[in-house]
Amino acid sequence: MAVRRVGTWKDAARRLADASAAALLPGGAGLFGILRLVDGYLFPQEAVVLYRLARDLPGEGEIVEVGSYRGRSTLCLASGIRDRGRGRIVSVDPHVYRSEQELRENLAHFDLADRVEVRVEPSLTAARSWDRPLRAVFLDGSHEEEDVAADVAAWIPHLGRGGILLLHDATPLSRYPGPVRVAARTFRDGTMFDATGTVGSMAWGRREGGKGDWRPGAPGAALADRLLRRLKALRS
Repeated sequence: MAVRRVGTWKDAARRLADASAAALLPGGAGLFGILRLVDGYLFPQEAVVLYRLARDLPGEGEIVEVGSYRGRSTLCLASGIRDRGRGRIVSVDPHVYRSEQELRENLAHFDLADRVEVRVEPSLTAARSWDRPLRAVFLDGSHEEEDVAADVAAWIPHLGRGGILLLHDATPLSRYPGPVRVAARTFRDGTMFDATGTVGSMAWGRREGGKGDWRPGAPGAALADRLLRRLKALRS
């Protein structure tokens, strides 16, 4: 199944630049095809971190992604699950932009459909019926502050000890104030999270009580963040 191409030549150039940059980071070479072909909003270092999260984060349980769109981040996570050899990604998205079929086509194109459970429903509906342990939650749904806060409150109770909560577009590299404010409040709580940090536009926290000291990251990601901050400063 072919990947649908959207946008202009500038979009194609941006995808190629993302794919090439990710390939320079450890673990990123396998994501080249995904980032070159699939549209979405994901910095190269974020793509690699999501892949490494799914592949390397200790513990059992599934990974929930809220907000999949065409599947750029979903495919990065699913690639990590494939290389881990076990587990599953649960993709939660109401697909109000009618992107479900394209998501499924992209999963099929990269032979990752069996690694992903696609749930076409709102985040809070999925969270209310959830009954399985989670080792990570990646929130990239509605960016309105009250919606982000509601997603955090709904999914944190399902996150196991040592599990990772990630909020997309939640650092100064983002143009969305809602996730930034929610992340600042959420990760200020030193009793629930024993480690916090940022990668690209993602803010993360590790739920206390786990074993080991695994943290989201990738060699070279910090350098990529510095370059993005410099580029943003030049544009402002």
